[in-house]
Amino acid sequence: MQASARQAVIHLVDIAGITSSTPADYATKNLYLWNNETCDALSAPVADWNDVSTTPTGSDKYGPYWVIPLTKESGCINVIVRDGTNKLIDSDLRVSFSDFTDRTVSVIAGNSALYDSRADAFRAAFGVALADAHWVDKTTLLWPGGENKPIVRLYYSHSSKVAADSNGEFSDKYVKLTPTTVNQQVSMRFPHLASYPAFKLPDDVNVDELLQGETVAIAAESDGILSSATQVQTAGVLDDTYAAAAEALSYGAQLTDSGVTFRVWAPTAQQVELVIYSADKKVIASHPMTRDSASGAWSWQGGSDLKGAFYRYAMTVYHPQSRKVEQYEVTDPYAHSLSTNSEYSQVVDLNDSALKPEGWDGLTMPHAQKTKADLAKMTIHESHIRDLSAWDQTVPAELRGKYLALTAQESNMVQHLKQLSASGVTHIELLPVFDLATVNEFSDKVADIQQPFSRLCEVNSAVKSSEFAGYCDSGSTVEEVLTQLKQNDSKDNPQVQALNTLVAQTDSYNWGYDPFHYTVPEGSYATDPEGTARIKEFRTMIQAIKQDLGMNVIMDVVYNHTNAAGPTDRTSVLDKIVPWYYQRLNETTGSVESATCCSDSAPEHRMFAKLIADSLAVWTTDYKIDGFRFDLMGYHPKAQILSAWERIKALNPDIYFFGEGWDSNQSDRFEIASQINLKGTGIGTFSDRLRDAVRGGGPFDSGDALRQNQGVGSGAGVLPNELTTLSDDQARHLADLTRLGMAGNLADFVLIDKDGAVKRGSEIDYNGAPGGYAADPTEVVNYVSKHDNQTLWDMISYKAAQEADLDTRVRMQAVSLATVMLGQGIAFDQQGSELLRSKSFTRDSYDSGDWFNRVDYSLQDNNYNVGMPRSSDDGSNYDIIARVKDAVATPGETELKQMTAFYQELTALRKSSPLFTLGDGATVMKRVDFRNTGADQQTGLLVMTIDDGMQAGASLDSRVDGIVVAINAAPESRTLQDFAGTSLQLSAIQQAAGDRSLASGVQVAADGSVTLPAWSVAVLELPQGESQGAGLPVSSK
Repeated sequence: MQASARQAVIHLVDIAGITSSTPADYATKNLYLWNNETCDALSAPVADWNDVSTTPTGSDKYGPYWVIPLTKESGCINVIVRDGTNKLIDSDLRVSFSDFTDRTVSVIAGNSALYDSRADAFRAAFGVALADAHWVDKTTLLWPGGENKPIVRLYYSHSSKVAADSNGEFSDKYVKLTPTTVNQQVSMRFPHLASYPAFKLPDDVNVDELLQGETVAIAAESDGILSSATQVQTAGVLDDTYAAAAEALSYGAQLTDSGVTFRVWAPTAQQVELVIYSADKKVIASHPMTRDSASGAWSWQGGSDLKGAFYRYAMTVYHPQSRKVEQYEVTDPYAHSLSTNSEYSQVVDLNDSALKPEGWDGLTMPHAQKTKADLAKMTIHESHIRDLSAWDQTVPAELRGKYLALTAQESNMVQHLKQLSASGVTHIELLPVFDLATVNEFSDKVADIQQPFSRLCEVNSAVKSSEFAGYCDSGSTVEEVLTQLKQNDSKDNPQVQALNTLVAQTDSYNWGYDPFHYTVPEGSYATDPEGTARIKEFRTMIQAIKQDLGMNVIMDVVYNHTNAAGPTDRTSVLDKIVPWYYQRLNETTGSVESATCCSDSAPEHRMFAKLIADSLAVWTTDYKIDGFRFDLMGYHPKAQILSAWERIKALNPDIYFFGEGWDSNQSDRFEIASQINLKGTGIGTFSDRLRDAVRGGGPFDSGDALRQNQGVGSGAGVLPNELTTLSDDQARHLADLTRLGMAGNLADFVLIDKDGAVKRGSEIDYNGAPGGYAADPTEVVNYVSKHDNQTLWDMISYKAAQEADLDTRVRMQAVSLATVMLGQGIAFDQQGSELLRSKSFTRDSYDSGDWFNRVDYSLQDNNYNVGMPRSSDDGSNYDIIARVKDAVATPGETELKQMTAFYQELTALRKSSPLFTLGDGATVMKRVDFRNTGADQQTGLLVMTIDDGMQAGASLDSRVDGIVVAINAAPESRTLQDFAGTSLQLSAIQQAAGDRSLASGVQVAADGSVTLPAWSVAVLELPQGESQGAGLPVSSK
C-alpha cells in the first residue's frame, strides 16, 4: 500500500504473524497520533490516550497497515504504535516527509527505526536493524551481539545493502572476526564501550575497501543459524586510519600563487567531483578529484582564474541512514564565502584588500586581555544583530537589522552603546553570526513585521487559510495588525502569538543556533547575501565596534550540533560528506543523538575537532574576534576545548574562551568541558549559582513555581508574594549563594554560612552540587539575565509581591544587577537589561521575531505586556501571567531613563577601582570578606568588604584602604553597625549622581554606622591617608 495525495501510510511488519500457521488477528492494534508545534500535518489526531479507535485500514501477508489523512504533504507526523494502550515500540515515532518523500514507512514491533519498505523492515527483523557494532581501530571491532557466538563475521558491499534473504542467509563478501580483548588505548578512547566484547579483524584486511561501502556484523550459531546482525559505526577506525595524515592538511578552496587547491576530507566516498558554477549558477566544468589514500582527502588543483567562482562537491558515497550509495552535490564545510541562501560555496581570498575596510590590518582590541586582572575587568553586553537596530528609526532603513547598522554613528542605538562603553562596558558579544540555516536569504521569500500584511500573505500561503486572512487586503503592516490584536489579547484568546507563529515561518528572525556553515558570516545580516559583501560588511562592523564604540568583540559559536544530518536534508552538509562521522550517534541504534536540541555533533572525533580549531582560527585571524562563547560547552570534551584554545592562543595569546559548562549526559564517553572539570584551566563558565539565587527558582520552572520561587532580587524572605513558601533558612541559603557568587564562586573561598558554620565554597550546596567550583574568578561568568529564559524584568514581574510598585521593581532590577557588577568574576548581561527589557514573559524567544524581541533605543517602551508568549513554550504559564501582568503600569520613558542611569552607575563603580576586578583566586581569598552573615543576619542585606590595607599586601588602589559594597534588597531601611570607628565615605560616583543614585538616602553617621534605604546599593570607600593603613582585613574563621 502506497500513500496517495494528502495521505501517509504506516506498515507494521509482523514477523510472528508471518511465520505463524494460523491467521493473525490485528483488531487490537492501533495508532496514537498527535500534532504539536513542530509536527502538525495530521488532519485527525487522536483525542486522548485511551482512544484506541485508530485500528488498521487493512492487512496483507506482511502485517497490518494504516492509511492516515493529512492536511499537507510537508512537515512530519507523530505516531505511537500500540496494542490496546500498550506501546509496541517504546519510542515515540516522528515521520518526517523530507526523509520519506513517498510518505510511506514500515516499522517493526520493539524497534524505533523507520524503513522505506516492508521488505527492508522484514530483512531488518532478522537483525540488521541496529548499529551497535563499533569498529574502533584498524583491527578491533566491539559488539555485544557477537558475545560467545561461534561464528562472527564482518560483511561488506560497495553497491547494495548487506542483507539476509528470507531464510536469514547472507551472501556478500566478509572477513572473519575472532574474539580478543579490549586494549588500554581503546578503553581510554571509548570508555562507554569498554565493557563490550571485542573482536579482531585479520591483519591483512583492506580497511580502505571496507570503509567505502556498507559493513554489517553478523553472529551465528555453529549450525549457521543467524542470531543477530547489525550495522557498524566506523568513526573510531576512520580516526585511527586517516586522522594523523588528514590533520596535517588544509581544506576548502586554498588560494596560492600557483592557483586554487580544492580539498575535502571524504575517506568513505567512492568518488568526488568538483563542480564549478558561473555567477548565474550554470555548470562551467566538472573535475574528478584525486584521493589520497593516507589521509582520505580528495583534491584538485585549478588556476587563479577560479577566484570568485562558485562550486560544490558531487559526492558518490554510501550513507548508512539510507543504506544506499548516494549521489548528491554538497557545499564545502570549509567554505569562506557562499551564494545567497548558502546554495553554493565560493572561492575567496580573505586577504584580498577589496574585502577589507580601510585601516583593517592595523585594527587592535581596545581592552587588554593579557592578564587575569585584565580579564576580570570584562563587562560583557550580549547582543543580537537584529535586536540592535531592527526597530531603530534613526538607523537608515536599508541598514536596520544588518551588520552595517553599527556604523550609523548618529543613531540612537550607537549613541546608547557609546554611553555604555564610556561607563565601563568593555565587550559586546554577538549571538550567532556564522551562516545559519533558519533564515531565508532570498528577500522575496521573506516578510518582516515592518512590511505590509499583504506581503506576509504572499510568502506564507498558510495565512490565507488562517483566522487572519481578512487582513491580507487591509493595507496594514504586520506590526499594525499585531498592535491591534494586542488590545484584546488574553490567555483565553492569545491571538498575538497565533499570528506571530505564522510570521515566524517566513520572517528574518532567529537567534541563529542553527549552524549551516561554521566559518562564513551570515548572509541575511548583509545588505547583499550573494558572495563576498557579507565579508567586508562583517569586518566593517567589527571595526566600528572596536574603534567607535571602544569595545572588544566576542562571538557566540555553536559547534555542539549541526542544523541537520542525513542524506536528504538541504542543510545537512557534514553528514553528507562523511556519513556517521561528524555526528554523535546512539551507541545502540546508530541514530543521530539530539540531546542538544538538534543533530548532535561529535567534537570527540579528531577531524571534527580539527574543523572546529580551523574555524576558530579564521574568526580569530581574519575577523579579529577577541573571545569565543561556546554554546552547550558541556557537550564538548574538555581535552578538545583545551586543545582548541592552545591552537588559537598561538595566533592570539590574549584570546578568551568561555561557555555553557552545564553538565551533559556525555561523561560516560569523555571528560566533559563542564564547570567543575574546567577548574584551574583559565576557561570560563557561566554560573547558575548566583543567577538562581538572585532571580529565584531555576530555568525550568513553570506555572505557579515561577511565582513561588522568589530570589534575593525579588523579595525572598523580606517581601513574600501570596504563593511563596520560602522559609527563613532557605532565604539565608540564597544569600550564601549570592555572596559566594560575588566572591567569584571560588571552590576554596571561606565564608560563614547561614547557620554560622565555617564553610568553603565547594561545601555550599547548590541543588546537590558544589556551590563554589572555580580556582579563579576569571573562570566564572556571573549574570542574572541573558538571552536564554525570561528577561530579568519579566522574572521580577513573575515574582514580586503585588504591593511592590513600579519604582520598587525598577530598583529590584538594579539591585539584582548590582550583585553581578560589583562582585568578583566576569560580569555578563543581556542587551536591554539597562532598559528594563521585557519579552512579555517569553521563556525562549529564539524564533519569536522582532515583535517579542524588540529593544527600544528611544527609551519610550520596554516591550512589556505586548501579548501572550508562544503557547508551545509558555501555555502552561498563561494563568500566572494573567494574574501578574497588570500589577503595575508598563514602564515608560521615566523608568527607562532611571534604570539606564542606575546601570551606568554600577558599571562606572566597577570600573572605578581594581579592587572590584581582582582576577586571581588567592588574591580574592586574601582580600574579600562578608559581614552580616550567619543565623542572626538581617535578611536581604549583603555586605561585602574588599581589603586594600597593610594585611592584604601591596596597595592596588592608592585612593583607598578598602571598599564596602552594601546591597539592601529589602523593603525597609537597614543599619550596619560593623564599621564603628572607621571613616567610610560614599563613593564619589554615587555622590555625584545625587538623588538619581542607587545610594540616594544612604547615611554614614559619625560613629561609623551606615543606614541604607530600601532597595539601595552603596559603595563605601575607606580613604587612604599618606600611607597604606589598616584597611578592612578578612576576618579569621
